[in-house]
Amino acid sequence: MESIIEKGRIFAFIIAFIFLINLINLFPVNTKNASAAIIDQVIAVVNKTPVTLGDFARFNRAAFLEYEQMQNQASRGIFTSSDSRVMSKTKDVINLLVDNILLKQEEERAAIYISPKQLSSYINGIAHANNLTENQFFNLLKKKGIGKQAYVKQIKNHFIQIELLRKVYGNRMVIANKAMLAYYKKNMEEFRGMPMVDLKLIFLAVPHNAKKGLKKKIYERLLKIRNLAVKGNVSFSSLARKYSEDPSEKNGGRIGYIYEDKLSPGFSKIAFRLKVGQISGIIKSPFGYTILKSVGKKMGAFKTFKQVEPEIFSILERRKTSEYLAKLLKKDRKNAYIKIKIPV
Repeated sequence: MESIIEKGRIFAFIIAFIFLINLINLFPVNTKNASAAIIDQVIAVVNKTPVTLGDFARFNRAAFLEYEQMQNQASRGIFTSSDSRVMSKTKDVINLLVDNILLKQEEERAAIYISPKQLSSYINGIAHANNLTENQFFNLLKKKGIGKQAYVKQIKNHFIQIELLRKVYGNRMVIANKAMLAYYKKNMEEFRGMPMVDLKLIFLAVPHNAKKGLKKKIYERLLKIRNLAVKGNVSFSSLARKYSEDPSEKNGGRIGYIYEDKLSPGFSKIAFRLKVGQISGIIKSPFGYTILKSVGKKMGAFKTFKQVEPEIFSILERRKTSEYLAKLLKKDRKNAYIKIKIPV
């Protein structure tokens, strides 16, 4: 376990089960403690582990309310076309929850322990791999709506699953360098770098709050410049030096090779469609009007095996994990006592 974390060979891909629904009693409970009775109702048993409606509510409150609404409507004799969908989803989710409980039982029997130090070492490695401090990394996750505690828990659960499968299946969970190299050779296009385009531009600024007449005048001016450039009597570079209001005018309008994601969506879509030597139409932006000329293109270079080895390791690890989790769950289901106490 520690060796994997220390080497930082895997990315933070999380294998997680999605728990969707909470179920309510099919019959009304007419007591003062009705809510408590519903939440405490045992709706399933997995070996000796009871599963209550409260467990479902904690997993997915929204799904619980969806099922509760359907049952409340049914108790009043109201049935809708969505009932079968809700029941089908309920069945699927109960099976996912059963699988999760079976895995948790396996993990408890295996007595797998992942120390805080191991988790911290792994997370620190991920942060440094992205040129971030650990705090910066968690701040980035926070902006994406992922809390620190939730992320650490997901990582921990991921490692526990991997260690469990290694204990059960041993060497069959090993990802050999030979397998990674074979994947690389077979899927090289996946590891090609981003293409680049070499551009020149001529830009005319439009003053803030410019009136329609002034905008039209500037547009028509750039249109005349473009016509000169297309005819070829005057070079694009000469026109850029003379008319462009962009800093690149000193270089004849050339901004050099640039990746697609470094341009705004409106510009990149046009720039990467241009053939070498072709001049674009006039592109409008909040700042003014621009014409582009493509003067070169580069296909993305293939990344070396060494560069993409961690990524390939992660891909193959996820595949193996998924494959052997399915095998383990199939065996566990065959040997387990599973009793669902509600009709699904």
